Amino acid sequence: MVLRGFGKFYATQRFELVPTTADLHDAPEKEPFRVSTREYIYRLEIANESHVIEWHWHPVGNSDERRPHIHPAINRDAHLPGPRVVLEDVIEGCIALGATPACEDWKERLAASGGVHKLYRTWVHEPGDLKKPAVKED
Repeated sequence: MVLRGFGKFYATQRFELVPTTADLHDAPEKEPFRVSTREYIYRLEIANESHVIEWHWHPVGNSDERRPHIHPAINRDAHLPGPRVVLEDVIEGCIALGATPACEDWKERLAASGGVHKLYRTWVHEPGDLKKPAVKED
């Protein structure tokens, strides 16, 4: 996608439709399936500069890094571990860096769309981390 006066943004996702369960959704009988992200690669190329930033999560493949990570512009071979990001957060980041929003209510739209994912996601830093039992202090 061309970001007017700013650069180019690329997004690749692999996802799967999976059954909805009561522990992951308020009304699984009304919405029996949900979309589960299995991989993403987002890439921002800033125009007129050599800056490229990439957000990746690819749990299978040639790379040894399986966690969500960022390839920063200063060293694209580096893997900076980070949380799992939703597409909406990356788009907001592009706007924060100088991309022109396509509409006036962009914040509300991104919050509504990304919020649904954040509400029902099953992990943030690594698969299963939100399902781990809380540690009790004695």
